[in-house]
Amino acid sequence: MITSRLEMRGISLAFSGFQALSRVDFTLTGGSVHALTGANGAGKSTLMAVLCGTHARYEGEIIINNQPVAIREPVDAKLLGIHLVQQEVDVALIPGLSIAENIMLDHLAQPGHRYRWGTVREQARQALAQLDVTLDVRRSIDSCSLAEKQQILLARALSHHCRFLILDEPTAPLDAHESERLFAVVRRLQLQGIGVVFISHRIHELKAICDTLTVLRDGKMIESGPMAELSGEAIVEKMLGHELSDIYPPARPAYSDETLLRVEGLHDEGLLKDISLHLRKGEILGIAGLAGAGKTELCKALFGASKSRVSAGELNQQPWKPRDPADSVLRGLALVPEERRKEGIFIDEPVSMNLAVSADNTFSRWSLFGHRQAWRWAEEVIARVGVRTRGPGQVLRRLSGGNQQKVAIGKWLRGNAQVLIFDEPTKGVDVKAKTDLFQLIDGLAREGKGVIYASGEFAELVGLCDRICVLWDGRIVAEVDGADAREETLLYYSTGGTAS
Repeated sequence: MITSRLEMRGISLAFSGFQALSRVDFTLTGGSVHALTGANGAGKSTLMAVLCGTHARYEGEIIINNQPVAIREPVDAKLLGIHLVQQEVDVALIPGLSIAENIMLDHLAQPGHRYRWGTVREQARQALAQLDVTLDVRRSIDSCSLAEKQQILLARALSHHCRFLILDEPTAPLDAHESERLFAVVRRLQLQGIGVVFISHRIHELKAICDTLTVLRDGKMIESGPMAELSGEAIVEKMLGHELSDIYPPARPAYSDETLLRVEGLHDEGLLKDISLHLRKGEILGIAGLAGAGKTELCKALFGASKSRVSAGELNQQPWKPRDPADSVLRGLALVPEERRKEGIFIDEPVSMNLAVSADNTFSRWSLFGHRQAWRWAEEVIARVGVRTRGPGQVLRRLSGGNQQKVAIGKWLRGNAQVLIFDEPTKGVDVKAKTDLFQLIDGLAREGKGVIYASGEFAELVGLCDRICVLWDGRIVAEVDGADAREETLLYYSTGGTAS
């Protein structure tokens, strides 16, 4: 088996005077799983975007098997066997088409290409078979789970002559079992001689699957070498540029006895059954659960974004039942959803527009929108929540995941929201941005707001929450005081364990 070798030498790239990459070197060999890590904004995605042909005006050179190559557009990368499976899988898939059509999309899009549907489906099955995956390729892509969609994108890459595969936060939408299946696939590709770039903020995953590590910080390469020699703590310290300290805020004062939100007997049309909970002023209430337990369903039901019924409810000391998002916002309830790019932000609009979209009507006068006021407000929020951006006019797509999440939170700061619901707020966010988000959420609680924090990251719940309710199969099966909470206890209850 001939081993391929890819080298990026002295790669530099600037945007409007901002130096995103500065003389970065990166080497990937076939049969290697290479971890690429760094804080949000370190340059990981930008470096891989150069490799995939997204940015044509880079400086430096790219060499494959000792031959210089020019990669100035995505088709150049694909012809060289370089393929990307991005974190937001829905962005790369075409709704309404079948699994087979999505796998073979690049082939079907070729000008003058002639095909037989039977052949297309068989080729799609063969691509899935390389992953040891069996799916009905006639199914619509709209019926697939996130894990299945990721497998479909992997199969699309393997339908080409794939030599180098880039996986950007591949486990973000997966539970533990699905992640293990993905690791098995990566190891199989490794044995086939494919070089894999594995981008993740989950250090334990990098240690489990990767043999080589490259760390970027502020657009520069900090270190590159064997993974086995480094501890998880050492990797994080290299990402941050300083020693690792406690990332969670100090203990808050005791929260109030005043109840901001109470719901009894909540059911939705599918998973949720007889949910009862309450939230006090100044409290962070954790909702723990594994994938499929009902965390997202509960967050959306409380916000009125899905149909539900309740026996009784109270919001800000007034009788209440979830109706719809517009009513929730008017009554002081806000949601930061899990799928921020699809549901929480306008990715192709500027920061100022995203921060103003949920504000009250103080930006309007005589039915005209006050752009100058909105701009000043955006500058205040950027400074308050620490958004790393060139200014309010920057398009949100250009920001890192952590900074996009800060904007998704910041848009609720002007209104009268007293209850804020966070659904997996640190998904796809690095440890530095997590620390910033924890400080921001802790600050909201200290202001007297009530926070619901739904997450499958049990360490975060233990480090941040005053109380934690555990969901399993659409029901709350346990409630644990934050001071007594342990990760193993939350895991026990979230897998169906019962109190003895």
